[in-house]
Amino acid sequence: MRKNSAKQTDRERDLGVEFKKHPVVAALVLALLLATKAVYAQSEAIPSLAELGGQWQSAPSLRSLPALNNTRGAAQVASDLVSIENVSFPPITMAGETGGMSINGRRPALQETRWFPYQVLRRGAAEGIAIESSTRMPYSENGFLFHLVFSNQGPSVQTFELKINLSASTSLHRNWGWEVPRDGNRFAAAVSEGGSGLVLRDVSGGLANCFFFARKPDKLFAQDGSGTAIWRIMLKPRSSMSIDYALALGAKEADVRALAGKWVRRFSSAFEQVEHDWQERFEAMFTPNNRYFSGHLPRLVTRDEKLRRVYYVSVASLLATYRTSFPLAPRVYVSNAPHYNNIMVYFWDTREWATVLALLDPAMLKEYLRQWLTKDIHRGYAEEFLTGSLQGPWYSANDFSVFLQIDTYLNVTGDHAFLAEKINGKTVLEHMDALATYWKTLVRPGRTLADYGEAPNLLECVPTYIHEVPSFNAANVWMMRRLAAIYAAEGNSGRAEELRSEAKTLLAAVLNLYEPGQGVFDSLHRDGTRVQMRHVFDYTTVGLTITSDLSEQTRREMTGFVERELLTDHWMRAQSLTDPAAANSDRPDHGPMGAFSAWPAETIAVMSEFGQYGKALDFLHRCAEVTSEGPFSQSRELLGKTSDAPTRIASRGDQDYYVSSGASFAETIIREFFGYQPDWVTHTTVANREPRGFEGQLLNVSQVGRKLTINSTPRGLNVEER
Repeated sequence: MRKNSAKQTDRERDLGVEFKKHPVVAALVLALLLATKAVYAQSEAIPSLAELGGQWQSAPSLRSLPALNNTRGAAQVASDLVSIENVSFPPITMAGETGGMSINGRRPALQETRWFPYQVLRRGAAEGIAIESSTRMPYSENGFLFHLVFSNQGPSVQTFELKINLSASTSLHRNWGWEVPRDGNRFAAAVSEGGSGLVLRDVSGGLANCFFFARKPDKLFAQDGSGTAIWRIMLKPRSSMSIDYALALGAKEADVRALAGKWVRRFSSAFEQVEHDWQERFEAMFTPNNRYFSGHLPRLVTRDEKLRRVYYVSVASLLATYRTSFPLAPRVYVSNAPHYNNIMVYFWDTREWATVLALLDPAMLKEYLRQWLTKDIHRGYAEEFLTGSLQGPWYSANDFSVFLQIDTYLNVTGDHAFLAEKINGKTVLEHMDALATYWKTLVRPGRTLADYGEAPNLLECVPTYIHEVPSFNAANVWMMRRLAAIYAAEGNSGRAEELRSEAKTLLAAVLNLYEPGQGVFDSLHRDGTRVQMRHVFDYTTVGLTITSDLSEQTRREMTGFVERELLTDHWMRAQSLTDPAAANSDRPDHGPMGAFSAWPAETIAVMSEFGQYGKALDFLHRCAEVTSEGPFSQSRELLGKTSDAPTRIASRGDQDYYVSSGASFAETIIREFFGYQPDWVTHTTVANREPRGFEGQLLNVSQVGRKLTINSTPRGLNVEER
């Protein structure tokens, strides 16, 4: 060791002599070393949420304006520089908007918006005045903070009248469904706080809301159920001024007045606290033994900036759906916000980020599972967390989704005692058996495959994706095989053999639906018709459940179909434009003009399972582009039929700005790019150690009480225990 150190010292001494002769070279080498060190340091740090924000977007080009969240609710900015809509703090909702702005009687046009996890920025101009607004939600309270900056960029003095209309018509609802109830009550308005505030009182006495201004308006008056604030402003050339105000919503007038007053009296501090609280919670998601979550996620270290951005934006997208105010659970990751499903968790949606949830919040996942196993999940597609009731029709994905979540929980935590826990009179293992074999009740006389019903039970908008579909029948094969492995590990070899035999018979029927040379499968309708399904859902579900049963040629054909007919420059279409039902399936999540956020992530996962890592990494890199607009939302819409068509966060077709399934990209990176697929039965942690095509580390990976580091190197994956 000393000898090596001496040689190193000699080498450094020689280099020092050479550098003295060539100072320019020395400076360049030093700069390169410092830059390399800086890149490494940046890649190792958890990014700031400011870094993960989107870029400025032309507001007229957007299909859905940016949305806001906190741990209690959600909202969306309206097509104005200050107004917000789609507000809900369950059980309270708001109808309409909070009121717009005018300058000298003219409404400024909204020109640009920019999304951050903790705020939305808006830009516009009117009467020679440039305007920028920032809207934030205090992290764990019912309300909003508005920071407006007015700038005179011209050479002469500008004098103008600023008017802001004030409205907040809220109502309280104990029974919600997919639709958010927004029938606002009648309110009476009154000026308060010596002319610095406006109180809106529900005439029935149930609710109250309060606007409070840091800079007292020159005039503030109340109207029937609303109000108006007016300032007369003079701006010198190239100068700016700001207006700050708050809106608190709640049940008691005294409380909302106190809350709004608290924020306004220390507005700068309250405003900055929002970003701080978001960042603290975000960093806690990657911190072992943190005080917010029962687990944590791995930290990704890589110089692949696109991979890094996709991973962390995916996790930030999940954090936007995190709620802590529901009566039935300490933490809930709602499926959507802010338009629909604000209090609901879809069984199907949790499947797409099962490992993420098991790592981040195993205690919460276990509570989910306990609740779901007490319910008849064949009578609804989601649980809502105000009353615990089931909502919607049955989804065909329910059995597979809940089974997968149980299995993932067991694999990540090693909590095998959970298998013997009794829920509603049956052990968890018995529940798993019921989930894995429920398909047999759906087999029609004389048939082999399960019949999953009509479009509302499946992809909803695709009229031909019905009856005997390949996807969930392939999932049945996987469930029975997995259950057989668990029974064998538990010593019940007889039941294991029964399940393997049934899986073999069902597998043959699934493979018979394949169209050789086409790369797609058929669905088999009740009238005996075979209908070709040129849809991503068969690629992802079949590809992830019966991978080893697909020949190399079939795998190449399946991916070839996806590359030719579904992938675009930065996203994908869920359904081929040549699918027989494409013209009747036009919804941005499942149709030919866009895709649900989980579909690209799962497509990347299948490419990886097929050993096509180069294609998987390339597609992930291309998907990074969409994050310049905002989070991984419910779906991205393609604004054209060509491969280079722009993509936008969708709103038509009842699409939401936020979705918990945005976490599916992080799921794919953890499971496929780093191979983390723990299995308590086989005692394995990393499923495949082949090279992935990038270099990086996944730090603090939890596995049954251990902390692992998974390294991706040019030679493949390796695992270190720390």
